[in-house]
Amino acid sequence: MPGTTILKFINSLKQKKFRHQHQLFVVEGEKMVDELIESRFSIHSLYGTEKWIRERGLTAGEVSVKPGAETTRDKRYTTTVNKKSLSARPEKPNSSTGIVNESIKPAGGEDNVNKCFSLHKVKDRELERVSSLKKASQVLAIARIPSFRLDKEELSNSLTLVLDKVRDPGNLGTLVRSADWFGVSTIILSEDSAEITNPKVVQSTMGSIFRIRYHYLDLTAFLKSVNPEGLPVIGAFLDGAGIYSAQLPGYGLLVLGNESTGISPEVERLVTQRITIPSHKTGSRAESLNIAVAGSIILSEFMRRG
Repeated sequence: MPGTTILKFINSLKQKKFRHQHQLFVVEGEKMVDELIESRFSIHSLYGTEKWIRERGLTAGEVSVKPGAETTRDKRYTTTVNKKSLSARPEKPNSSTGIVNESIKPAGGEDNVNKCFSLHKVKDRELERVSSLKKASQVLAIARIPSFRLDKEELSNSLTLVLDKVRDPGNLGTLVRSADWFGVSTIILSEDSAEITNPKVVQSTMGSIFRIRYHYLDLTAFLKSVNPEGLPVIGAFLDGAGIYSAQLPGYGLLVLGNESTGISPEVERLVTQRITIPSHKTGSRAESLNIAVAGSIILSEFMRRG
């Protein structure tokens, strides 16, 4: 059973500076943790109630889990190693503990391999002490923050979502979820956008965070680096061409801007095509669409065109 030290450690990961220091973030909820186990994300430790552990055919201790083909709430994983119960204490963030910023591949496929992590049995009241949810769930996991390689060749053959100063956690989480739904596998964010591993963002992605590759970059430098390759840079503006009549490329970079100020001037200068979602209401109308709603509509139209 975790002690006060580990509970304080979990709570500390709600703060950005400690997530960066330890390269760890928190995942809550039965569905989310099931998806984490199915993904290519590495797990540091997991804290579940006796009921949750029993339903999945696991035993507290050091375990190696091979995810199954199904993704159901009552799945049972194949436990290949079950050694001894581990003392509940945070590991130091260095290479000897395996807590490193590691490169990983997308979820699924032949790369799906065993996951090793420490599993701790906890009581409901302990989860309530560290939960960010209104009602604590049956399980909480600590996952390692991944680092992805940026494949510029892939960018030239697909649609990539680029987010400029998108700072609202709920909006970012929804955009990650929409990108996953519409088949966008890579998101590039400005360095001053909200953090994807923020607990509110993680929760609002509903598991899509585990199927998306993301990169935080200097957008101006990045867009300049791909400009010589002639990669289309499509920006969403209020005064752009309507998406339903405009010629849309089958690949490129789709740029969405800040919730209140839109795309920054330095990024705007590098946009090669301006688009908008036309309003169909005459007279008095809303000033603009919510950025997550707008992004979802635009992604839908891109995918409808194929």
